[in-house]
Amino acid sequence: MSKDIIGLSHLVFETQKAAAWDTLLVDVLGLRRGRTLDDGTTLYRMDDRAMRIAVRTGPAEDLVAVGFEARSPEAMWDVAMRARDEGAFVEEGLAKDAAARCAAHLVRFDEPGGLDVEIVAGSIDAEEAFDDGRTHAGFVTGDQGLGHVALRADDVAASRRFFERVLGFRLSDRIQCTLTTGYEVDLCFLRVNRRHHTLALGTGMPKHLHHFMVQTATVDDLGATYDRCFDRGVRVTQTLGRHPNDKMLSFYAKTPSGFEVECGYGGREVEDDEVSTPTYDRISLWGHRPPQTMLNLHREGVAR
Repeated sequence: MSKDIIGLSHLVFETQKAAAWDTLLVDVLGLRRGRTLDDGTTLYRMDDRAMRIAVRTGPAEDLVAVGFEARSPEAMWDVAMRARDEGAFVEEGLAKDAAARCAAHLVRFDEPGGLDVEIVAGSIDAEEAFDDGRTHAGFVTGDQGLGHVALRADDVAASRRFFERVLGFRLSDRIQCTLTTGYEVDLCFLRVNRRHHTLALGTGMPKHLHHFMVQTATVDDLGATYDRCFDRGVRVTQTLGRHPNDKMLSFYAKTPSGFEVECGYGGREVEDDEVSTPTYDRISLWGHRPPQTMLNLHREGVAR
């Protein structure tokens, strides 16, 4: 896929609700708490890497940095120079900045939507193998990165062009449709490795992030996570369903910061030479309904 980028390496969230985030990440999703940095930022693991998600204290209640892993320090600088050529301000991270992301090297620049992009090289594994203390089989990461993100774009075409030219993303497909609420959906899905998409871009979102996705290794782990959402009072916003493009079986839940997390299983992988880029006319093949809507339909049926 991309000659320079392996995949999504890490996410940095800023919140005033760190305790609720800890419950979501550890007790519900099955991540493992890592070390806490001197500034109070807590790191979380979902595989053998020392960090995949960082949660720091602050007012944003949003994603404040998205990280991608370069294949080498040289590849990292190639990406940085292309970002500079596209007009982005590129900053080399200090040693402490890279260490905070559990990497040997880091550069940072902003993308057209205003979000910080961090490119790291030399990612560091934790001293202990990942184990969340359950029978959890783990997450699909490795050369597919930690999952995917759906970001707000002020101009989808401009953002798509930036990620394609700078990081080497390629278009997988699009979804264009009108929801029953009247909302016009126009999303593009970009890949950088075998994962169907690492990045989705759309407009009209109140925050930088609409959702991030973590993929379980087994369908039973997906089901157990679904149960834990209800057990721990995490609001499920969209029930189990399947998307038409990546074929992911998934559900969505609300994070403490208001955007969503998608928990999925069995996403389609895309071959490097695949050139078809269809446009789909629906968000889901089935499911992905608000639980309250389904409850109301049930009550109406009982009333009849």
